Amino acid sequence: MKIHKTRTPQTGAKPGRKRGKNPKVSVVIPVFNGADYLEAAVASVFTSTYRNFEVLLIDDGSSDHSRKICHRLEKKYKRVRFYQFPHNKGLARTLNFALSKARGKYICRLNQDDLMLPYRIATEVAYLEKHKDVMAVGSWIRLFTQSGKKQIVKYLKDDADIRKIWYIVSPFSDPTVMYRKQIAVKAGGYLQAFWPADDTHLWYRIAQYGKLANIQRPLVNVRWHENAASWKYFRKLAEATFAMHNWTDTYIAPAPWYVHAYWIIQYMISMLLPPAWVWHVYRVLKRGIAIWIQLRESLRRFDKKIATAKRLANQPAIAKRSGVYKRKYSSV
Repeated sequence: MKIHKTRTPQTGAKPGRKRGKNPKVSVVIPVFNGADYLEAAVASVFTSTYRNFEVLLIDDGSSDHSRKICHRLEKKYKRVRFYQFPHNKGLARTLNFALSKARGKYICRLNQDDLMLPYRIATEVAYLEKHKDVMAVGSWIRLFTQSGKKQIVKYLKDDADIRKIWYIVSPFSDPTVMYRKQIAVKAGGYLQAFWPADDTHLWYRIAQYGKLANIQRPLVNVRWHENAASWKYFRKLAEATFAMHNWTDTYIAPAPWYVHAYWIIQYMISMLLPPAWVWHVYRVLKRGIAIWIQLRESLRRFDKKIATAKRLANQPAIAKRSGVYKRKYSSV
């Protein structure tokens, strides 16, 4: 595979320019015709309160002036490394190449048109450092449009809840995820055959090595527009998602009949109806699931409080029946 590089292979840096050789985090931004928003995406990374990171820009055969922008960003920021494919290879192959070049312990994903918030990297690093059994962590997202509309999309917090409904909705929003590089490589990386659902396919496989989780607040602003990959390749995404679900049924865990029915309905609706309408329904479904989980947790906490109150109320009677009072006063 021919790769055009802009640095000396011995050091990974241009002569005369010092770069951190041991970053803990590698921010991976795949680039394909992303000239409109790429500079803003990279600039958002450098507002981070966490500083021990590098940024990998990998251009996958862009036909616009994305490469010129990448060269300019590499000169502007010392922690940016830029690679380019002469021809389009596909997102999964691009991300696997990034994994092979990343120096960080953690891989932090970001799309070329999205914006991370300043505390995103620090929050996710702290979470993974504290929770050694978690292999990947994401967060909520804040969708925004050019017209100024905003919407927060929530994702489930705990591994147990994520696994209960991960055949219905995706565990993560891809540009919010930070994962352990070693585990992703061990799981086999991204598979181009499942593009553009290759990210979710990887989450299923990473989850075989440990837990998944989501920070319960937005850490990334996701730009929603008609050239976004989830919109532009929507029909292909529906086909890949259906294939991925059937794969999980075979290799992860068998799904019940009603989940299979949901998969078929989801596929048919996605192939027949406009992307904007389908995404709206999907987000309504996610909100409904989030509300249900919150209600269930509230009821669970309420039940625990009732059980504790009953136990405290019964303690005097239990003590009296046990003879504690009698023994206490007879010894005086």
